Amino acid sequence: MKVRNIPATARRKGFFFRRGKEEAAWVVDIGPRGLSLACESPLEPDTRLAITLMIPAQRVIRCAGIVRNLRKDDRRYVLGVEFTRLSKRDERFLARNMLEIAGISVLETCPTLKDRVRGLRTTMELTVSELSDLSGVPAQRIVQIEFGMERTPPQDILTRIATALGVSLEDLVGPERSAEAEGILEHLASRLALP
Repeated sequence: MKVRNIPATARRKGFFFRRGKEEAAWVVDIGPRGLSLACESPLEPDTRLAITLMIPAQRVIRCAGIVRNLRKDDRRYVLGVEFTRLSKRDERFLARNMLEIAGISVLETCPTLKDRVRGLRTTMELTVSELSDLSGVPAQRIVQIEFGMERTPPQDILTRIATALGVSLEDLVGPERSAEAEGILEHLASRLALP
């Protein structure tokens, strides 16, 4: 997922970059398994790094990774880094806040529950099984929700999915559920109305 304005520092594990200093870098994109860092120095694949991410107004994350690929941009190098160490707490934080960090609002562009669940999951670069692990909801159930086979899942299931995706239950369910609830209430009111 593309991100903006996340400064970072990186240094070789066991060594220092240049003259014993950490090198300044910027996060280009980030996902649950790794990130891309833009920096001034090229690093060969398989180089191990200690990385510090400074997420503005939220927190500092310290992790480790290994360079998997390198490409030259116009004026900088972009390193593809796979996480080798990321605490469970930081992993959950990234998963739950990824959309806010990236400044993306899938919720506004997806009209239905099934589209919101699929849109949030894919934007966060999660597979169905990864979302299942994060939420505790069986993968088969998530697939049923995403394909619209289960139109009104129980609230506890939706709450667990919303929490894993880093959104509120109200945001995940959206106006679709509210309109559906209104229709049910109107129907019940008409059936219970006295002549």
